[in-house]
Formats: sequence, structure tokens, C-alpha cells
Amino acid sequence: MPRFRTGRRRSTRTTSVVPVRLWIAGSEDSHLAHTLDVSNHGVKFGGCRGEFKIGDKIEVLYRHKHAQARVAWITAPEGSSEKQIGVEFLELEKQVWGVEFPEQADEYEEKD
Repeated sequence: MPRFRTGRRRSTRTTSVVPVRLWIAGSEDSHLAHTLDVSNHGVKFGGCRGEFKIGDKIEVLYRHKHAQARVAWITAPEGSSEKQIGVEFLELEKQVWGVEFPEQADEYEEKD
């Protein structure tokens, strides 16, 4: 039976679907993906086909803006070759998306 874990995010997520390019640190290969949810502290990507691992450092490119991030979690929807990955930004002072997000915390529930 699935278990759920609850917690509090540092900032509210905003639904936003935009194309991005990702690089895993140490690799010259880039991967196309898209955002699903974005915030000041991290992002959930969809459509990921690369060999990402939890803890990988990655570079995110969106509209000529780069940011460093760390892979926090990975999930692969059943029957899909694409993964969703959640990342945490390592350079919080860099604003890749060009918009301000609310700093209020956000409740969440996570399935184990």
C-alpha cells in the first residue's frame, strides 16, 4: 500500500510549462525537457529521457539564462519512457524564469 509523506516547501510552486535544455555535470550531451512546476528554490521537469540520478548536479538553460541545480528525486510514470525529475537550485540568487514567486511556504503530500 502506498504511503504518503507530508511536509512544507520553502516557497509556493507555480504551474508553468516551458521548454528547457539540461546538462548533467561532466557531460557534453544535452537533454530537452519541459517544466511542470517552478518556484524560487526548484522545479519539476517532465519529458526527461537522459540518465539522471538522484544527487546529480545539472545545468538548466532557459532563454539564454543558466542555473546550477541538484536532482532531488526521479519518477517514471508507468508505461512511459520519459521521467519526471525534481531539482533544487544551487544558486538561489540566479533567477532563471524572469518572474517573482511568493515566498510563502507550501504544504505537500508525497507518495512513497
